[in-house]
Formats: sequence, C-alpha cells, structure tokens
Amino acid sequence: MADLGMLITVAPSLAMDALGPMRDNAGGVAGKAGMSHRVRKRMNTLAAVGTTTAARGRGFAMGLATPVTLALLGALVSRVEFPTGEGLTPKVFVGLMVGAMLPYWFSAMTKKSVGSAALQMGAEVRRLFHTIPGLMEGRVMPNYATCVI
Repeated sequence: MADLGMLITVAPSLAMDALGPMRDNAGGVAGKAGMSHRVRKRMNTLAAVGTTTAARGRGFAMGLATPVTLALLGALVSRVEFPTGEGLTPKVFVGLMVGAMLPYWFSAMTKKSVGSAALQMGAEVRRLFHTIPGLMEGRVMPNYATCVI
C-alpha cells in the first residue's frame, strides 16, 4: 500500500526532476545577461530550489523503483492465470524485463536531450565569440536571444 501511495506522486516527481536543472540554470542566465542585483538574487533563490528539487526527485524515484517492481511482479504471478499454467515462462519473463527497463530508457533519452541542448548552447556561445568583434575583450555585450529561446 505504501508503494501504491508513492506511485500516485510519480508525475510530480518526474516534473521536479526535469524542472530542477532548469531552475538551477536561472541564476547563471541572469548573471550572464547582466540583470540587476535584485533579479540575480531572485534567480539565485530559484537556482537553490532547483538543485534541491532535482535531488529530491531523483531520490524519490530511486526509493520507489525496487519495492514497486517486486510488489507488481508478486501480484502478477499470484493473480494472473497464464495459459501455460506458469507465471514466469521465458516469454513472460522477457516481457517483464523489457517493461522494467522502459523507465530507465525514458530517463536516458531525457538526459540525452538535455545534453544535446547544452551542446547546442555551447556551440552558440562559441559562434558569438567568433563573430562579434570585441566580445572577448569585454567591450561589446553578446546577444543572448538565441540561447534563451
């Protein structure tokens, strides 16, 4: 029952895990954009909240995974009447393993897309340094529009 109670909050946990790093980067974006001290202070607060929520979301997901998997496997084997009479035939077991790996695959694809976006932002920053004269010396401000959008 405790695991089912934890499962109810999976969607908010995934949202915390995804939005945490975004909030964490808010302070850096405000600093690079040259915003006022008041805005930077607010953004730094968001960054601290983002770091905490990302860590909590990951911890919650890890704590939830194993007991839920064991409970669901036990329920499946004890309640479902399989045509062969056995609950863990090779085909069923392989299907269970593939199903158990889907959340990890989803997480990996999500993290891969975040890494891809970071690489694109790095490439844009390098492009700005190469195309705007005086940027390296600090005489000219860069255009942050492409990175923010």
